[in-house]
Amino acid sequence: MMEKEMKYVLNTDIEKQYEYFIKKVADFGKVWSLKDLDGWVTLGVEEDEFFPIWPKKEFAEICIGEEWDDCYAESIDLEDFLDDWINGLKEDNIRITVMWNNGSGIDREWDRLREDIEIELEKY
Repeated sequence: MMEKEMKYVLNTDIEKQYEYFIKKVADFGKVWSLKDLDGWVTLGVEEDEFFPIWPKKEFAEICIGEEWDDCYAESIDLEDFLDDWINGLKEDNIRITVMWNNGSGIDREWDRLREDIEIELEKY
């Protein structure tokens, strides 16, 4: 991914970032998150816990130096994410944050995120 594209996306408003995320995960068929030796990372504390996701590996890797030292980016198949992960996160009351960067992300309700991705996938 070009550095210019990454800078543009990170400096645009959150709605445009969210649209970018939806289009790219539909295009590539995967979402990205971070893992460490203990498994997938989350943010926050138990009652306000978030699972961060990104549309491309490069966006996830930016946060390795910012938020997590010993992590690596790992992809999740989009079909698995839609069919299994969203329901599992919802059952565990772990919210999803999209495009986490510099201490903030775009929080979307589980079912809305799934619906937005599915609507985009219908265009393909």
